[in-house]
Amino acid sequence: MRYDDCSNGALIFEPATGTNVNNGIITVNTEENLNGMGWRTCGSIATNGASGISRDHTMIVCPDVVDFGGAAAWGSRPGSYTWYRSMYASAPIVQMHEIGHNLGHSHSGKNGVTYADPTCNMGNQGSWSDGGTNFCFNAAKTWANKWYESYHVTIDPTSNTHDGTLVGINAVKDGTIAETGQDVVLKIASSGETDLYAMFNRKSGANNEVPQYGDQVVITEQYRETGESSSWQASLSSGEEYTQSNWGASGTLTVKVCSLERGSPGSARVLVYASGHATLSCDSNRNTNSPTVATTESPTAAPVVMGGCQDSASKFAWNGKDKTCKWVSWKSDKRCSKDALAEFCPVTCHNSQCTCYDTAGSFEMPNGSQKSCGWATKNSSLKEKRCSKYVIRSNCPIACGVCEI
Repeated sequence: MRYDDCSNGALIFEPATGTNVNNGIITVNTEENLNGMGWRTCGSIATNGASGISRDHTMIVCPDVVDFGGAAAWGSRPGSYTWYRSMYASAPIVQMHEIGHNLGHSHSGKNGVTYADPTCNMGNQGSWSDGGTNFCFNAAKTWANKWYESYHVTIDPTSNTHDGTLVGINAVKDGTIAETGQDVVLKIASSGETDLYAMFNRKSGANNEVPQYGDQVVITEQYRETGESSSWQASLSSGEEYTQSNWGASGTLTVKVCSLERGSPGSARVLVYASGHATLSCDSNRNTNSPTVATTESPTAAPVVMGGCQDSASKFAWNGKDKTCKWVSWKSDKRCSKDALAEFCPVTCHNSQCTCYDTAGSFEMPNGSQKSCGWATKNSSLKEKRCSKYVIRSNCPIACGVCEI
């Protein structure tokens, strides 16, 4: 169902049929002792027991006593098999993630943390409950999936500029996307081995519970279209911009959000240019063939901070329960010795290679409101209370005193 919604009907899973198959499910019994058995061996027993059943995708659920090497599940990349510990098998985020591997995707990270992009199911940042969290994939993964290929646009800033409108994936399903002039995914092609991808992370429809950065333009970097991990780069609201120096031989790349509408269906006007080629202004006419001459004027909006580290601003699963970096901090000496926890919480665990930073502009609270680090610490009497909230603590580690610079 989630893939049906996220793909706008391009990818639908239907239950297999056959002898002893109940709604696509078959139970395989064995006399072998599964306690401590490896997940691949368990999988072989299951597939042997399901031979003769026509199918093009196989989800294998093994008892919790099977050894999964510390993982909740595994998925072949690319491929058609996924393996699950029974305690996680019914969690939509686990299913979406592992089938994402089947589609050829690797993980979606942020600031050097492998599982940290809260805008993508390959980042493991949603709820691990059976109800799950209703959201889809980041721009790089969405581009590679080709579900919205009719609404893809590519720009090479070394030779062209772009002044266009991005809409969310919901606009395609709702039929509210314009026939021309509106796109779903923007690819910013580089001369190197990595490209940038941008999309309007509309918090609506199949993406209405995205854990963070809803209703913002999100920029993701990835090497090739599939097969490698992607990396969250920035999330922009109206008036904010992302810059990257040394963009080929064309100076500084700028991606700027001129305006952002959160109504129905919602849209964002986005400019893309490289300073060595040309510049664009939000005040200029929307004509990508007539860029203004490059100038040395400073932008009016502060650029988004690049690099550095932050703790995960979302809950993550640990031993079957949702945890936060605030929880890790209570016994940091013990808990930070666990590699997975240290990866989720590099600031709390004082990663020596991590330079912490406060989120520029606004960030999203669990209730959907937009807040800033300045708001969190403006009132000294409320600072401690506000900074005790894991979302604020993670987005504002310097302001909240989690780390020092």
